[in-house]
Amino acid sequence: MPRAWILLPTAALAVGLACGPARQPETIPLPGQWTTAAPLPEPRGAVGVAEMDGEVWVVGGIGADRRATTRVDVYDPDLDAWRPGPPLPEPLHHVAVAAADDRLFAIGGLSGDPSLPVASVYALDPEVGRWEPVEPLPRARGALAVAVVDDVVYALGGQAREEPALRDAWRFDPDEDRWDPLPPLPSPREALAAAAIGGVVYVVGGELGSASTAQPTLEAFDVRTLRWERLPPMPTPRGGLAAAAFGGRLHVVGGVTPAGPLDAHEAYDPRERRWLPLHPLLTPRYGLGAAVAGGRLFAIAGSAGPGEPASGANEELSPVAPLSSAPGSAFPPGN
Repeated sequence: MPRAWILLPTAALAVGLACGPARQPETIPLPGQWTTAAPLPEPRGAVGVAEMDGEVWVVGGIGADRRATTRVDVYDPDLDAWRPGPPLPEPLHHVAVAAADDRLFAIGGLSGDPSLPVASVYALDPEVGRWEPVEPLPRARGALAVAVVDDVVYALGGQAREEPALRDAWRFDPDEDRWDPLPPLPSPREALAAAAIGGVVYVVGGELGSASTAQPTLEAFDVRTLRWERLPPMPTPRGGLAAAAFGGRLHVVGGVTPAGPLDAHEAYDPRERRWLPLHPLLTPRYGLGAAVAGGRLFAIAGSAGPGEPASGANEELSPVAPLSSAPGSAFPPGN
């Protein structure tokens, strides 16, 4: 359905500290340890991952031949089985993927040799079974993050040819096939992650162009007030991470620092405004994706490091009893 938005130029939109949302979704118990699920049929990193209709879609990426791929795989968590999906129109890695308006969108990414950012956006209607081009990004970029609120896609940060880390923020209305500008991110970043909880888009981690500049930054964008808020930083700075909203919390997994790939798993609780340390991944990796399907959190694909083979790891969490509530079981709130 068309939305009656009154939009102003980016410079005229308010940017500042927000008071935060008046209410948050009810949280569920924290999950337990990771277990293995059926591996991705073709291992790869720098993938785009999203849930649609109860299944997890893994789009594009860099395969064992170190080249971008058009491959798409679809995971059914009830069957613990994969099937091939319609291939992308062009090979892409560091592509952002989101489900909205009963379609899957592949947004931006890197392509070619050498890899360069693209502005292309493709939409897949599963009933039609093929990708179709829609309105491209206003600016070519890859390694961006996306989140969805009420079938509107928010595209955040990334890298462009002339800038290694962007503050760009745009929203895409699938009904109108239109991009509109938003207040820019307070902190420029690429290789970042995002997820939405209760009408707020959380943007976490990232880099300024290399793993040596891994960031702990957490910022939140209220889609109603169009205002940014800086939140307590993530305990483990990292880029190439994945994030998903699970049980009313922002779960962040994997990533990379100068020391190498990470198995770190931390969650931000918007109610308590603090970070919680959780059980680590079984396989340290970056360039992975995360999604929630069938009441479980999945961390899929990635890379174990430069020169290392791409990963086909598929690990899952289910909500169980809470972790220990003893003192010291959670990181203290930030400022």
